Amino acid sequence: MSDETTPLIFGDAAASELNRYRRPKWWRKKKAGPSLTHCENCGALLSGPYCAECGQPAINYHRSFGSLMADAADAFFNLDERFLKTFGLLLIKPWRLTIEFVEGKRVRHVHPLRVYLIASVTFFLVINLLSRNAHFQTASSGPGSSTLVVGGATPTPTPIPPVPPTPTPLVSFNFLATPTPVARPTPVARPTPAPEEVFAELEEGTDSSRLGHWIEQRAKSKLGHSGDRSDLFLKALIANLAPMVLCCIPLFALVLKILYIFKRRFYIEHLVFALHTHAFVFLSTVVIIGVGFLLAWNAPMPFVPIVCSFLSLAVLMQLLLAIRKVYRQNWFATIFKFGLGTFIYAILLGFAFGITAAVTLLLP
Repeated sequence: MSDETTPLIFGDAAASELNRYRRPKWWRKKKAGPSLTHCENCGALLSGPYCAECGQPAINYHRSFGSLMADAADAFFNLDERFLKTFGLLLIKPWRLTIEFVEGKRVRHVHPLRVYLIASVTFFLVINLLSRNAHFQTASSGPGSSTLVVGGATPTPTPIPPVPPTPTPLVSFNFLATPTPVARPTPVARPTPAPEEVFAELEEGTDSSRLGHWIEQRAKSKLGHSGDRSDLFLKALIANLAPMVLCCIPLFALVLKILYIFKRRFYIEHLVFALHTHAFVFLSTVVIIGVGFLLAWNAPMPFVPIVCSFLSLAVLMQLLLAIRKVYRQNWFATIFKFGLGTFIYAILLGFAFGITAAVTLLLP
């Protein structure tokens, strides 16, 4: 053994001994607890993730609550390379997710339903945070008119201009009679206007049926007699928009099925594309809102709506390009069907929004 290789060997041996007793770092994944060997339900020997006798999952729940929540979050979000790749393509090329899913390349991406649920939860969470301090301010222009105000500060009332003082009248003297000064007019205090009843006009022409009376009582309890509780109704309506959009996605897939009926595609392919496009719109909206808030801190104010408008136009162009890539038609047919489908779906969304608002207003 040469003298040059001997220090290298001893150095490697010392390094291995030091690494053996090195303290574990906090970011290293901890070892899982002891796995189950027998089924806790029937006592059969386990040979896989499920019991071969009764079918119960071989999950050990005798551990801390934090580890269970970590496993649940890992099962839902699955923050690995596939997760990052899927949402990266969703923002840049959303059509590739649909094309590769239809072609059978499914293991490389997250499932479309999970992609939609994550994007939807993120979007409506941001919307709920933004609408937390939103409230309605009743305007003085007319009965029933209101203005939406977003912000934490309470709107300052409009100051009443002070009444100018009445000039002191001249006193006329008569050397032959007693001087009589002219009396000043006594100012009359203006009464404070009472809050206007929003339902005052409706009560005049409302019939005396039980259904009409019940609807009126529900509207008064949700909105208030003068509309002072409209902010609570608005927040409840925003909370109900998530299930409304989820119910409208199959309708959007049905519209695509009718528009591209000669393509002879299955309904599930249109449904996958509908899930991907809605997730793309939700996630892009969150990105635009975040960019707007970041620019509002440092950039000049007129620059913020310009950038947000440009990003919104880019999202619209991405949707148009996605439809052309997935259904493979020329630009004329793509633009025509994109406009027609958007118009039909907007009508469906408006109808669904009306039903959601009525259900939110009438139900307790």
